Amino acid sequence: LAAPVFAQPAPEKAASDPSGTAQDEALYSCKKRTGQVAVTFKPETELKDLITWVMGFTCKNFILDPRIVSTGKKVTVIAPNKMSAQEAYNVFLAALSTMGLTIVPKGPVYRIVDSATAKSETLPFKQSGVPANQDQMVRYILRPSYTQTETLRAALDSIRSPAGNVSTAGNVIIITDYASQVRDMLTLAKALDVPGNNEGIYTIPVKNSDAQQLAQKINEILGVSAGGSGGAVNVPVRGGAKGAQPGAAVGGEDGGAAGVPSKILVDDRTNTLIVVSSEAGYMRVKALVDRLDIVLDTEGGSAIRVYPLENALAEELATTLTTVLSGQAAPQVRGQPGQPPVARPAAPAVVGGDLGSQLEGQVRVIGDKPTNSLIVMSSGRDFIAVRDVIRRLDQPRRQIFIEAVILEVQLSKSLNLGTSSHGGLPVNDDNAIVLGGVQTSTLKSINPASLATLTGLIGGIIGSPLTNSQSFLGTSIPSYAVLFQALANQDNSNILSTPHIIAIDNEKAEFSVGNNIPYKAGLSFGGLPTTAGGATSPIGSIGTNIQREKLNLTLNVTPHISSNDSVRLEIEQETKDLGGSDPELGPTWAERKLKTQVVVHDQESVVIGGLIQEREIYSVTKVPLLGDIPLLGYLFKYSTKQKKKTNLLILLTPYIIKDQLDLASIKERKVREYREFAASFANLNDKAYEPKIDYRRKRGLVEEINRAVLSVDEDRAVLEAAGGRQNVLEGAIEYGPSRIESPEDEKKPMLTPPPEGDKPSTAPKTAPAPAPAPKTAPAPAPAPKTAPKGAP
Repeated sequence: LAAPVFAQPAPEKAASDPSGTAQDEALYSCKKRTGQVAVTFKPETELKDLITWVMGFTCKNFILDPRIVSTGKKVTVIAPNKMSAQEAYNVFLAALSTMGLTIVPKGPVYRIVDSATAKSETLPFKQSGVPANQDQMVRYILRPSYTQTETLRAALDSIRSPAGNVSTAGNVIIITDYASQVRDMLTLAKALDVPGNNEGIYTIPVKNSDAQQLAQKINEILGVSAGGSGGAVNVPVRGGAKGAQPGAAVGGEDGGAAGVPSKILVDDRTNTLIVVSSEAGYMRVKALVDRLDIVLDTEGGSAIRVYPLENALAEELATTLTTVLSGQAAPQVRGQPGQPPVARPAAPAVVGGDLGSQLEGQVRVIGDKPTNSLIVMSSGRDFIAVRDVIRRLDQPRRQIFIEAVILEVQLSKSLNLGTSSHGGLPVNDDNAIVLGGVQTSTLKSINPASLATLTGLIGGIIGSPLTNSQSFLGTSIPSYAVLFQALANQDNSNILSTPHIIAIDNEKAEFSVGNNIPYKAGLSFGGLPTTAGGATSPIGSIGTNIQREKLNLTLNVTPHISSNDSVRLEIEQETKDLGGSDPELGPTWAERKLKTQVVVHDQESVVIGGLIQEREIYSVTKVPLLGDIPLLGYLFKYSTKQKKKTNLLILLTPYIIKDQLDLASIKERKVREYREFAASFANLNDKAYEPKIDYRRKRGLVEEINRAVLSVDEDRAVLEAAGGRQNVLEGAIEYGPSRIESPEDEKKPMLTPPPEGDKPSTAPKTAPAPAPAPKTAPAPAPAPKTAPKGAP
C-alpha cells in the first residue's frame, strides 16, 4: 500500500532560504495518490493552505482571486478517519461552501469565486438525472408535467440556499444552487408534480396482435366500460374506430380507480388502440400492451409459407397431407407484423385426419411441381405441427440395385424325307387331261418352280410340258415328274441375358430392351375394275403388307425394403423372341411371361422362375395303302421328325444401396465387366469410361458437421417456439407517469470528474497507453526514501 498523505499547512519560511525557493517547491508540488488520505488541519486553516492541500493529491489547477484572499477567510476541518481521494475532495468543496465560496470549471483550471456571484458564471448544467451529492454550484433545468410552473417555482424557491436562485422561462424552471441543495429540490418537485383530475387522449399502435382482441382482453383485466362513465368524453375517431366490449363498469370523473382508463377505443384501419385516460391509466395500458403485443413464432394470423422438399414429391406429399389432416377448429383472426388483421370468413376444412384435431385453425397445403415445394397456408402454431409431419415424410428414400440373370438353352433336331410325283395324259383330241400324283406342302412335282426354295438333297425326273395344260390350268405343268428330298436340321442356342436396374423403395422401375422387326402380313390390292369415260380401267396393282413386331426383354420391379434389410419384390418379366418362320404362314413368336412376388435378403440370389421343356413331333404325309408298302412306300409318302429341348432359368439378386460408397462399388464392378466383355473379342477396342466430377460441388466432413449443428439449432428453436414462452416477461406490471427523478432513483451520480487519486480502481477497464504508465509508477531512484532500512 502507498503511504498515507498527511495534510499539513505550509511551513514557515526558513531563515537559511531567503529567496524562498524550497518553500515554493513544497507549496506547488503534487503527486497523485491511490491510497487513502489523512485530513489533519490545525484550527483556523487559511484558504491558501486548503487549496495547497487539495492540489497535493489531485494535481488540479486552481485560480484564486486576490480579493478573496484579502478577506482572510478561515475554516476548521476535523476528520479523525482516513478517507479516499474522492471523499477528501468533497470535504474540500464543503469547506469552500462554509466560507461562502465555490469552484467554477474553466477548461483545465478551476476558479474559486464567491458563491453569491457564482450564479452569473458559466456553470455545469443538467436536464435529467440527479446531480452528485456535492457542494458545488450547478444549474438544473426542470420541466413540470402536471403542476403549474410558477406554483412549483415558488415551492422550490422556499428551500434554496442563500446563494441559489430559482427562475422560470416559459414552462421550464431553471435552478442554480449547490448540487446537494438541488437534490433536495428534486425530491420536493417529485412530490408536488403529480397528475390531477385531468385526462388525455393517447394512441398505442399494435404491431403484432389484433387490436380488437387486445382491447377486449385489457377491458376484462382492468374493468373498462365501452362508453365510459361519469365525465368521460366520446372521442370521434377516423377510420372506423369503435368501442371495446364492455367489462365491469368502473369509472368516474377522475378516470375511475387509480390507473383505470375511462375508455379504450379501437381503430381497425390502423390497428391502433385509442385510450382516454389519465397518464397513470395510459401507462398501465401501455405496460400491458408492451407485454402482450409480442412476436411469437407460434402465433400470428394465417400466413403463406413455402417449405422446399428435398426428397419427396410435392404433389404426392400434398395429397397425403390433405388426406391425413382433418378436424380443424373455426379459423381465428390474428394480427400479423407489419399489417393490421382483417376479418376473414370461415372456410371449410381443407385437410383431414387425427392430426387435424390438434390444429387450431384452417390449414391448406398445395404442392408446387416446378420447384418441388409445399405451400402451407396456416397460422404459425399450426405450421409447426404440420412441419414436423412434413419432415418425417420428407426423408431420403432407400434405393436398391436389382440384377437379373436369364439363362436359356435350346436344342433342336429335325429330319425331312419324302417324294413327290405325278403324271398326266391328254384325251379326246386334247380336249381333256387325265392327271394324278402325290404332292406335299413343301415338295411339289407339279410345280417345278418350288425347287428353288427347297434345301437339302434334291433329285428326280421331270418330263416335257403337258399339252393344253396352259389353257386348262392357267400354267404349264410337266407331263410327268418324280422328285425326292432328304434334309436334316440341328439348332443349338445358349442365351444369357443380365438386365439390371436401380429402383427406389416402393416405386416401380421398368427395364425394356429389344428389336422391332418387320414381317409380311399379307397381300393388298390397289384397286378394282372401274368404268371411267366409257372405258374399262385395268385391275389395280397387288402389294405386300409389312407389319412390325416388338421383340423386347422387359423387366418391371417394385421393391419394398424393410428395416432388417429384407426386400419384398413385385416382379413382372416378359421375353419375346422369333420362334420360326414359315414361307406360307409367316413368322412365329416365342413369348415367355413371369409375374410373381418374392421376399429375399440383401445380396441373396434367388430363382424366381424357370422352364424345362422337351418336345418330339413325327408327322407323315402319304397315299393310303401305297404309302404303307415296305420300301416302295417311300415313293408315296413324305415324313417329318422334330425333337426340341428347352431349359429356361431366371435368377435375381438385390443389392441394397446404403450410401454413396455402394453406388461407387456398383459402378466400378459394371465398368470392369464391360471391359472384360470387350476384351473377349479381338476386333473390339476397349473404351474407358471415366465420368467427370466437379469437386467444387462436393462437401466434406466440416460442412457435414456444420449442417448438423444448424439442424440442432433449428430443432431447438422449434421446441422453444412450441412452448410459446419466448420473449414473454414475468412479474407484476408497474405503472406511473413520467416523473421527476429524485435522489432515491440515482445509482452512482457523478457531477465532476473524480480526483486522479481514485482512478486506479477503474484503470483496468480503460487500459492506459504504455507510454504514460511510468507517470503513475514511482521512479526507481526515490524508492529507497520509503523503503525500510536495510532494504537493497
